[in-house]
Amino acid sequence: MKDAPNGVAAAPSPIFGARFAIRHEGAGVTFLRPIRDEHIAVTFKPDGSRVNYKVPGRMCEGDAEYIETLAVEDGGLALTFVGAIPPGGGPARELNSKRLFRLQDKDTLVVQGTMVQQGKSWPAATVYKRADPMPDPAQTPPSGAPGTIAQLGWLAGDWVGTRGGSATASPLNFEERWAAAASGSMLALSRTVRGTTLVSFEFLCIAERNNTLVYTAMPDGRTTPTHFTLTSITADTAIFENPAHDFPKAVRYVLKPDGLMEASIGRSATEFTTTFAYKKRQ
Repeated sequence: MKDAPNGVAAAPSPIFGARFAIRHEGAGVTFLRPIRDEHIAVTFKPDGSRVNYKVPGRMCEGDAEYIETLAVEDGGLALTFVGAIPPGGGPARELNSKRLFRLQDKDTLVVQGTMVQQGKSWPAATVYKRADPMPDPAQTPPSGAPGTIAQLGWLAGDWVGTRGGSATASPLNFEERWAAAASGSMLALSRTVRGTTLVSFEFLCIAERNNTLVYTAMPDGRTTPTHFTLTSITADTAIFENPAHDFPKAVRYVLKPDGLMEASIGRSATEFTTTFAYKKRQ
């Protein structure tokens, strides 16, 4: 709710999001918040100690890392956003954003913070009412083989290949253009052309998620993407799988000793039915 107690301005948007849950578990306090397609549960000791936790990025962006503390203050709980490490890593950005949680009665919780607009700040609050338990999240964080985007640095570049062709038919020319890693992810455009005719195209990305890597494919620019989770990675090979997808269920990238790259799709990680061979355009 956007209401606020007397004497404090109502926040223009909910201070702590539209909905959340707080649970007292032993010596800890757990906050459960929906962030994008996931529910993030973080447990704090209310002693001011720092807690680092991962927050899912946007599609095709790696996870960020937040740093927060929880302490007893002014008859309530003060949750302070101390800093954030951006997707892909780097130095933490120091912050000092405090939200104070106070029970008004058994079914009413007031969350007060500071709003900043056009360089000006002022105290504001949101009144939350007890509601039904939060539903299960729409998605669960991916669980796959440990991996980082740095391990796929060799994939960056402009890869091209050719297949078929005859006296009466032009060959298929295919390419994948992978940008170098940024924000914990790599982006690519894949297309197949016969002569001057575009046969197909695809937007692709690989992003760091929940300590693994997720490969996302959007054939013909489809707005509903398909995600494949890393199941195996070495210095020159990465395999991603999605057993629930119709086809393909597995995608594999291999850097060959001669510098060529192979991209394969198949019914499983042991049954790849189609392979495209690429060389890097200089």
